[in-house]
Amino acid sequence: MENQETDIKDYFKIIKRRIKFLLIPFVLISILSIVLSVLLPSVYRSMATILIEEQEIPPELVRSTVTTFADQRIQVISQRIMTRANLMDIIQKYGLYAKERKSKSEENILETMRESIKVEPISANVKDPRNGAPTKATIAFTLTFDDNAPGTAQKVANELTSLFLKENIKSRTESAENATMFLREEMRRWKEKINKIQTELATFKEKNQNQLPQISEVNQQELTAHSGQLMMLDSQERSLQERRFYLEGELAQIDPSAFATNTAGNRVLGVKERLKMLESQFPTLQASYSANHPDVIRAKREIESLKKQTGSTVDLNSLNADLTEKKNRLASLLKQYSDKHPDVLRLQKEITSLQQSLFNARESDTTQTSETPDNPAYITLKAQLESINSDLKSLALTRSQINKKMADLRQSLRQAPMVEKEYISLIQELENSNIRYREVSGREMEAQISQQLEVERKGERFTLIDPPQEPIEPISPNRIAIIILGIILAFASGIGCVFVVETLGSTVNNEKTIAAILGSAPLSSIPYLESQDEHEIYLKRRFIVLIGTVIAIIAAIVAFHFIVMPLDVFWFKLLRVINSH
Repeated sequence: MENQETDIKDYFKIIKRRIKFLLIPFVLISILSIVLSVLLPSVYRSMATILIEEQEIPPELVRSTVTTFADQRIQVISQRIMTRANLMDIIQKYGLYAKERKSKSEENILETMRESIKVEPISANVKDPRNGAPTKATIAFTLTFDDNAPGTAQKVANELTSLFLKENIKSRTESAENATMFLREEMRRWKEKINKIQTELATFKEKNQNQLPQISEVNQQELTAHSGQLMMLDSQERSLQERRFYLEGELAQIDPSAFATNTAGNRVLGVKERLKMLESQFPTLQASYSANHPDVIRAKREIESLKKQTGSTVDLNSLNADLTEKKNRLASLLKQYSDKHPDVLRLQKEITSLQQSLFNARESDTTQTSETPDNPAYITLKAQLESINSDLKSLALTRSQINKKMADLRQSLRQAPMVEKEYISLIQELENSNIRYREVSGREMEAQISQQLEVERKGERFTLIDPPQEPIEPISPNRIAIIILGIILAFASGIGCVFVVETLGSTVNNEKTIAAILGSAPLSSIPYLESQDEHEIYLKRRFIVLIGTVIAIIAAIVAFHFIVMPLDVFWFKLLRVINSH
């Protein structure tokens, strides 16, 4: 039908004329929406509210080892609870999704259950205790489970709540135990390291006990003291040397044998004394005469004869004494005369001859010392000389020992800087390890206290403040909304059908259409006159519509009572709303 101007009356006429195209879609879709709202399964939600309580003891006194945020901890616990094993145990225990398990895979069933479990945090505006800035903190959270049966929803929600509370206790206890075990192992490792360093330090001290920094000053003092001892030894040695030279001079002038005299008071010389006298005079003869002089030859023969008689050899002591005496005399002559003086030259020849005799006597295998002296004065001086020689040997030994000690001390002082560097390095490493060990030990003690805090449930904990209840009303589907939306959709569908039929139809129904077609308005119009049969049919239709409307209203009331809520509950709620306004 072509576009033409219409008014409100025309719309009502169209609806009246096409009423069946309005009613049929309206009734069908409305019934379908009601049936859909009735047939959709109810979903009930059981919810538990869990409060996150802070630890009873202030954190300044006892610090907890669990430092994660509440949101993070809730998510971690959720993932631990919603494992395949836990969910399958719950499904088997409460017989969930019995129909779905026959046709769907296990993964689909688990995914459906995970979607039915919801954990929602509850936040509040708080102030940060560190800086006082406003922030949001999670103070609680809700745990819900959706199911078609209200009793099952409550049981599963209770099960999940118990798992949440147990897992929180378990995770916090395990975290505290793990922290304690880690710190204990760390403390043991540092203790072993300290023992190792101490062993190395003890070995190092034993190996370098004379080069340690604290010994260097002592070594320097000992070195100074030994230097003073050497000076004292030098002084003592000079004094002993002078004394020895003096005694040797005295001994050279004393005959070791006792004097023997005859009745006339003259000295009687024995064979040995005669030999000694000739041996002492022979160098003088050699120095005074030539080797072929009769006196020299006679003295030499007599000496050899006496040696054969006595069977003795050269007396080294006597030769040494003669040599010392002649050296002393030479020194005295040199102070008075020059080295060209005849007496000096003669004495030098005698000394040379004595030295040659001593050399020959030492080289001879038959050399022996003289017989035991019997002169008391000689014996006394000889004893003093031997004592001095012994003292000199003792001084030499002491000097050698002191020099060795001083050499060792100097070596220790030279090595001290290198030893000190390594020693300081070991000491610093030991101190750092001790500091680290004390830190770890303190933390381990804090971890033990924190573990005890968790064991006694004094730390941060989850408290069930609203346990899951058996739901009374379903959360879905929203049957009223489905019915209302169905009625609106039904009415819109009916209007649409009327519009389509009216637009596609070619029937002329009013004067405006005739005027539009002919170009001029008709003179008059005769309305449609119903016959008696048509009027009766119209009345029957109205009666049927009235009866259908009454039945639909009664069905809607019954459906509301049984599906949405009982009528008495609705009535009391309505009265409450009216009274509140």
